[in-house]
Amino acid sequence: MKKIYLILFSCIAFLGTKATTYTVNISGFNYTPATLTVQVGDMVVIAASSSHPLNQVDLANWNAGTTNTVSGGWGSKTSTYTFTATTVGTIYYVCQAHASFGMKGQIIVNSTGIGINEASTNFLNNYNLFPNPATDHVKVSFALNETSNVNIKLFNVIGQEVKTFASDLNLNSGNHNYSFDLPVGIPAGAYFVEVSAADRRTTKKLLVAK
Repeated sequence: MKKIYLILFSCIAFLGTKATTYTVNISGFNYTPATLTVQVGDMVVIAASSSHPLNQVDLANWNAGTTNTVSGGWGSKTSTYTFTATTVGTIYYVCQAHASFGMKGQIIVNSTGIGINEASTNFLNNYNLFPNPATDHVKVSFALNETSNVNIKLFNVIGQEVKTFASDLNLNSGNHNYSFDLPVGIPAGAYFVEVSAADRRTTKKLLVAK
């Protein structure tokens, strides 16, 4: 009987989650959009051709603009490739012929419902960013469950630190609010604000609009 309930619950959860199909096109020597955020279960269609072969690579090759395919990935494709996102994480890909020109893209796969980059740990509650999207500043608010030395940092979507907002703040338990200026000239797009204490951390997505 317990097995039947589990199966029914899984079916209901699956039916209640609507998958979306996303398309990545080629425009000149660029993928459009170059950064795509999806959820587990969503379908992605990426354009490819003999003149623009599609290679899945790891982060090191993606950063370097090289084309070595990642082990266990889809390898190299010379025609439009369709797949379903099944694992949380970031998928990196390049055009085999034009990676050195900067023709590359990434797909950020979040878990269904709350994004993996918005998961919280038990040292922090009521974590919010406002405004979101932001233009030139962002207010960071949260409640600490215990006295902690807190760091607040801004990262881009490939995990590079963009700015340290605050370092080694010795804060008591309770509510805290801070307002920070975004870096001058920061490009529009998706970023993550991380609040950390020792080896515990919570990140939340911040959209920057211009």
